[in-house]
Amino acid sequence: MALKINYNFQADFTHANMLKTEAALNKNLERLATGHRINRGADDTAGLYIADQLKTFANSLDQGTRNAQDGISVAQIAQGSLTEVYNVLNDIKAKAIQAGNTTLDGNARGALQEDINKLAEAISKVFKDTEFNGKKLFDVADNSFFLIQYGGRKGQTINVDRINMSATAGGNSGEASVIKINGTNYTLDVTDSDKTQTTIETVDCLIRAVDKQQAYFGSRQIELEKIISNNETQAVNTRDAEGRIRNIDFAKEMSEFTKNNILMQSGTSMLAQAKQQSQLVLQLLR
Repeated sequence: MALKINYNFQADFTHANMLKTEAALNKNLERLATGHRINRGADDTAGLYIADQLKTFANSLDQGTRNAQDGISVAQIAQGSLTEVYNVLNDIKAKAIQAGNTTLDGNARGALQEDINKLAEAISKVFKDTEFNGKKLFDVADNSFFLIQYGGRKGQTINVDRINMSATAGGNSGEASVIKINGTNYTLDVTDSDKTQTTIETVDCLIRAVDKQQAYFGSRQIELEKIISNNETQAVNTRDAEGRIRNIDFAKEMSEFTKNNILMQSGTSMLAQAKQQSQLVLQLLR
C-alpha cells in the first residue's frame, strides 16, 4: 500500500463528512429546540411564505372576532334600551285607554296627559343616554351606523345602524308629547276624546315601530354570532394548516438527531484512525 505524509486523503475526507454531519446535527438541535421545521427562509422558502400568510390570516380572524363581539355588544345594549322603551309605551297605552272614558272631566284628562308627558320624558332620556363607547345609539342623524370590520380582508364589514329616535315631552297638562322614530312623528294627546282615540292607535303603531327596531338589532346580533362562529372555525383550521407546514414531526426529527449523533461520534473515531495511518511511515524509518 502507498504511504504518504504530505496529504492524508482519508483524514480530509472524514473531516469533510464530519462537517456535513455537524451542520445536520445543529439543524436537528435547532428544530427540536424551537419545535419548528422552518425557522428561516433558507429552511423552506415556499413553506415559510405560505405559513406566514396563514399565520397572518389567523391573527386577522382573531381581531375580526373581537370586532364582531363589539358589534354584538352594540346590538345588546340597543335591545335592552328598546325593551325599556317598550315597557314605558305599555304604561302610556294604559293611560290612553283610561283617558278613552268620556266620564273623565278636563282636570282628569289633564292629569293623564301630564303622566304621559312624564313617561315621554323618560323615553327621551333613554334615547339620549344610550351609547356605546361614548357614541349615541339613538339620538343621532339619519343614515348613521357603526361599521364592523369582522374579517381580515377588504370589504369584510357589516353595518349596525344607529337609529334616529327622539322624544319631546309636553311641557304641561295641556300640551301633547311627540316621539320620533326614523323621521316619523307619533303624537300622544289625550286632552279630548277624539285625540285620545287617535293616540290609542298611535301607541300601537309606536310599539310596532319599536319592536321592528328590536328585531333589527336582534337579527344583527344573530348575524354577528354566526360570523364569530365561522371566524373561530376558520382560525382553528388555518392554524392547523400553518402547523402542518411550519412545525416538526418530533419523532422523525429525533430519529434524525440520533442518527446524526451516532455519525458524529463514529466520524470522530474514524478521524483519529485516519490520522494513525500517517504514523506508519515511521515504521519504515526505524
